[in-house]
Amino acid sequence: MGRTNLRQEYEKNGFVIVPKVFDEASLRELRAMVDKVLDGQLKPDLDSEKSEFQTQWEPAVKDNPDVPRREKIRVVFHMTHTHSFFWSLAKSERILALVRELLGPDIRYYTDQMFVKPPIHGSAVPWHQDSAYWPGAEPNLMSAWIALDDSTVENGCVRYIPGSHRELLPHHVVESDNPNKLTTRQEFIDETLEVPAEMSAGSVCFHHSCCMHHSLPNQSGKPRRGLVLIYLPADLEFYEPWNFEYGFKLIS
Repeated sequence: MGRTNLRQEYEKNGFVIVPKVFDEASLRELRAMVDKVLDGQLKPDLDSEKSEFQTQWEPAVKDNPDVPRREKIRVVFHMTHTHSFFWSLAKSERILALVRELLGPDIRYYTDQMFVKPPIHGSAVPWHQDSAYWPGAEPNLMSAWIALDDSTVENGCVRYIPGSHRELLPHHVVESDNPNKLTTRQEFIDETLEVPAEMSAGSVCFHHSCCMHHSLPNQSGKPRRGLVLIYLPADLEFYEPWNFEYGFKLIS
């Protein structure tokens, strides 16, 4: 896909998939480092106040001693701010070149979220727009969703509604064991329009923070790991103070 078409597709649909951003060697290295985090073998080396990575557990199996540690994890946060390998990844030219194409030359960095979606135990994520979680900022952030594994319908790929990024819609909180309790109000969801974003490992999906998306449980025997790096234009407007502990670093 040419650069102009890449930008046009992003602006039209609110998301665009770029295949083969990571070659096999880079993908093996990234998987190995992520697996060390999931197994508890890798510790933060940039933030002296953190001895562990911030982790969210799958509620149905978090206390089950028969399930391996890596298959109990739902999300790991802020690895880029707390470990040098992942910070180098967030600043790598292979990612930043694409981010600049979509957001412009001057960008800031927010953080990362490592979505694990383990085999069998990986739970659903309800319909939402990311900006609903970030109400203090202009709704124009962008996530780079790096597929560490093939992401398929069977293992719970992300599903988007094309064109839903043009406005931030009302959300509400639901009572649930699911850690994601914020969801788009049902009357604004037309599931007949959803598109499963199936991706081969090494691909990256860039999505706008108002592009509505969700994912179903992973009921397959295969993992569906996706490392998300979140960027924003350097001149993004903040409506109120956002006291994120690592700030919003200017990186380009």
